[in-house]
Amino acid sequence: MISRLFGAYLVKEGKLTEAQLETVFETMRKVRVKLGLIAVSEKLMTTQQSDEVNRLQAIVDKRFGDIAVEKGYLTEEQVSRLLGLQGNQYLSFVQSIVDNDFMQMDDIESALAAYQNENGFTLTDIESLKSGDSDRIIPLFLPNNITEYQTEHILVCIRTLIRLIDSEVYVGKGFVTDFYEAPYFALQSLDGDNKASMAFSGAGNNILKIADAFAGENFDKVDEDSLDSVAEFINCVNGLFATKVNSSFMIDMLPPEYSTSKTMFSGKILVLPVYVQGLKVDLISSFGDIINK
Repeated sequence: MISRLFGAYLVKEGKLTEAQLETVFETMRKVRVKLGLIAVSEKLMTTQQSDEVNRLQAIVDKRFGDIAVEKGYLTEEQVSRLLGLQGNQYLSFVQSIVDNDFMQMDDIESALAAYQNENGFTLTDIESLKSGDSDRIIPLFLPNNITEYQTEHILVCIRTLIRLIDSEVYVGKGFVTDFYEAPYFALQSLDGDNKASMAFSGAGNNILKIADAFAGENFDKVDEDSLDSVAEFINCVNGLFATKVNSSFMIDMLPPEYSTSKTMFSGKILVLPVYVQGLKVDLISSFGDIINK
């Protein structure tokens, strides 16, 4: 995620062109291999075991390594070694820039300091960004006054996007508003001890990136079929969230909803820009109440 966030900043500041940034990403893709593939290559897992873990990730909110350890296919020490072979995303990003002669290391460090200053990040925040861990990164882009459970609800969503939709998902700065005009939406609400809603909307056809990947087909336009796919993705997210917190409070998942019509949402709404395959969609979240339409 840091490569996408910092990369967008470098383009905005004229340090890299869009074409150069894509070259950097392409270089990174050639060297960054999925953990399961490395495990099979190292003969620590079979192809069948790797495929089984990949399938489980669609229904369990856990990392590949965590599931592999639980299944007894890998030890924690082996997972750590495989992660080391996979490489650190930030270091890979920087190395790719330097190897392509687009920037020198000193210039990158200066730009990172400017990026830190512009966003008000602390040194600890920058270390969290460099870690590549979405659980450490996403909270940096959320308002400070939201609850632990709303944060976890959003984290489950982003982790599921990364696993099922786009491994290079990244986010913008979230904000809270009393009103949100959705040109269309896919939504599901939760009832029970803590009411909540989660929805996706956005401009143009950007939301199709979620619909296509989740349904495994190509939709031509934002219509009832494509929004139904997005609503089912949210249902998957909420199922994972409900499983995770069911010992804390009771949750009743209401039927998913979607609409191709312009709709005004009201309430205490958190809007988080999410970039899926480079295109912005809005993740809309409320917690403690259900979004009013």
